[in-house]
Order: sequence, then C-alpha cells, then structure tokens
Amino acid sequence: MVVTAAPPGGQLEKAMIIVHSDDKSKGDPEKVEFQFNPAEVTIQKSAPKAKQPAKGSDTYKIEEKASEPWKITLQNVIFDTYETRENVKQKYIDSFERFAGYYSDTHKAPKLLFVWGKFLTQSDDKNNFDCKLEQFQCTYTMFLNDGTPVRAKCGITLVEDMSHKAARVKKEKKSPDNAKFRTFKRGDTLQSIAFEEYDNPAEWRRIADVNGIDDPLNVEPGTRLLVPPILK
Repeated sequence: MVVTAAPPGGQLEKAMIIVHSDDKSKGDPEKVEFQFNPAEVTIQKSAPKAKQPAKGSDTYKIEEKASEPWKITLQNVIFDTYETRENVKQKYIDSFERFAGYYSDTHKAPKLLFVWGKFLTQSDDKNNFDCKLEQFQCTYTMFLNDGTPVRAKCGITLVEDMSHKAARVKKEKKSPDNAKFRTFKRGDTLQSIAFEEYDNPAEWRRIADVNGIDDPLNVEPGTRLLVPPILK
C-alpha cells in the first residue's frame, strides 16, 4: 500500500523517529524530527509460504510460516540546512547512520519508534510502530562553496521490531486487567497462582471465589481455573 502526502494547506504534523528506551534514567531519548514529511509512504506486509517436499513424492507442498514483519518505506524525505548554513550531514544524517549501526555494549541495533501525527501515534496504544532501521539511502543535492552539504534527499526503510511486539503482547497477557484461564498443576497453590498473576499472593481468594472453591487446599491437578481481572 502506498500513502501519498496530503496537499499543502494548514499546519503539518512533523514525522519523527525516536530512539526507544525503557530506561527512564537516561533522560530524553534521541529523536530526529523531519523538516519535510515524506512525499510517499509504502507499507508492506508479506504472508510467507515455505516449500516442503511431499512425503513419498517428487512434488512440493506449500506450508504457511510465521508472519513476516511490517515494513514502512519513507520516500523522498528532504533535509535542508541551506538557510542556516549548517552541515546537513552532521545535523540530521549522522543520526540515521547511528540507527543503522549497533551499540558497542549490547551488539544490538537501536530500537526505534516512528511517530507521525494520527498516522502513527506516540501514545501507549497499539498504533505505535516499534521498529529498527533496515535500510537508509541518502543523496546530497546541494553544497556550499566550501563543500559543506546543506540538502539531502533520503529513502528510509523501517522494519517492525517483532521482539518488542512479542514482549508487549506477553506483558498484556500477564496484565491483571485481563481475564485468563490457568490449569492447576501439581505443586501449584492458589497463593502461588495469585502471586504469578497479580504479584500478590493475598489475592488468592479472588480466584477461589470466581471458581467456587471452598477449600483452597483441595484443588485437584488438572482443574481449569478462571483467573479474573482486577478492574480499576
């Protein structure tokens, strides 16, 4: 799918890319705010299929595989510092080069967040596009007399960060705001389940009441329990 930019008129929301971090002690995260929003945004999603040899045959059968991550390509993104005579590479492009690299301490690529008004929001909802920089292409199109680059046209491809998405889904599943089922296993107690689900073993009575359990010490292994939410 290709999304083209809106026609001129009115105040434009600026797109930005923010370095995502769960460590609040590091202060404000690094971010790059676009001067001019991309002319086109290409959104790509693939449903991969794998060829597997059919048993006892020379033919192949097609099997579904896990879904591929979303990709967003920002085309013709312009950065311009002609008026201020600043080096556009130092002011903007160097950040993208860091995004394309790896942290020396973790040997992992920076986790990013792409934000653009109502297209993708910076709130805590599921519209966040947690991503990594997959590809970055830059063409310098204007220079000062001394060779200082002052205008660059860029193409940016962002790929969905599946690990961050999986962690968020896991957190949501564990949230005490969501009801779920648990199978009581040998060695479990209602207190231990309450601690795992609510971080509070004293909440065991909530589980006992909703499942009609009179004696918490007499729950048979294999019993399917409803773990109710804690509604705020």
